[in-house]
Amino acid sequence: LLAQPVFAGEFNGTLSSRLDFYPDNAVGTASEGRSVEVKIDAFHDFDESRIVGEFIIRGDEKDSGRRISEARQAYLRSPLAGFDVFVGNRQEFWGKAESRNVVDVINQSDAAANEGKSGKLGAPSISAERYLDIGDLQLWYISGFREKTFNDIDAHPSSGLTVSSAQYARKNGKDADDFAVRLSSFTGNWDLAGSIFYGTARDPILSVANGGTALNPYYALQKSIGLEAQYTGDATLLKWESLHGTQSSLIGAHNFVAAVAGIEYTYYGPFETMWDIGLIGEIQHDDRPQAAANQFGVAGVRLVFNDIADSNILFLLSVDRKADQSFVSLEASQRINDVTSVKLTSQFYNASTATSAFGQLSDDDAVILTLNMFF
Repeated sequence: LLAQPVFAGEFNGTLSSRLDFYPDNAVGTASEGRSVEVKIDAFHDFDESRIVGEFIIRGDEKDSGRRISEARQAYLRSPLAGFDVFVGNRQEFWGKAESRNVVDVINQSDAAANEGKSGKLGAPSISAERYLDIGDLQLWYISGFREKTFNDIDAHPSSGLTVSSAQYARKNGKDADDFAVRLSSFTGNWDLAGSIFYGTARDPILSVANGGTALNPYYALQKSIGLEAQYTGDATLLKWESLHGTQSSLIGAHNFVAAVAGIEYTYYGPFETMWDIGLIGEIQHDDRPQAAANQFGVAGVRLVFNDIADSNILFLLSVDRKADQSFVSLEASQRINDVTSVKLTSQFYNASTATSAFGQLSDDDAVILTLNMFF
């Protein structure tokens, strides 16, 4: 009874059942969808090392683009020469802003899943981290590229065009190596980070091909420097993240700047309640051809009830005044009991012209209800 175990571990699972409703679906496209996903999270500790796994299997009734069997994480972490070294598929999040994270360049988006920031694919990599006196240093070598997932042409969100085989700026295509370095630190009320990335851009440049019947994804070579800053006050968060660099295109390389600046102010316990109400304002700028617009203004409200059911609501409105287009999103979640939770997500696209980015998504408004059961 007094002996220490050789290893210790943990195993958790989530079974998610999801219903999607598309109130403005075009003729010939899905009006609703059903899917089921199983996610397994596990780890084992062996002395100073740890094996981590996060595996998902998702089945969709109609949309083959959402069907996936994926090791989002499957890596070994072990100490080596003062570093924590990670080998295998791994997920990593970089960024400070709420509406968009332009510096989050490690993992590819599982766009077909339509799960926002949480929908990522694993990055096959060797990475190392070390805590220095000046901050946390990360080194990344990513050995293979993961292409973005797309929905079927009659599913949502979708352009209604077949996605053709991808083209790459780099001669090795998806086998080309990516490299990244990041140093994060804090001083006083400020969290700061800087990063360098050399590799294949995660978002493709999409062009219409085959006489207007297909989309051709082109994955550019990206060389960039990322900057992050967050000031944390008693009730105020000031956020900044930006990406500066060069990106190749079919007609040559060009410089780009992508940035998000924002503020979030929280009222604690208004109206003699236990609630927290956060007011969010952000400005997005991105002059890359992948961006839906050069500039968005974002306003939002975060409501945290601080109850035993962990109830919360997040509302965001993104507006591009130049192209007269906007995007509205709402997320609400609540625990039903210790092993069950429910989440409601809705998204609505508005545009005055059919040729704008959101105009092409006019039939992709969605209301999504997800029931999660934990085991």
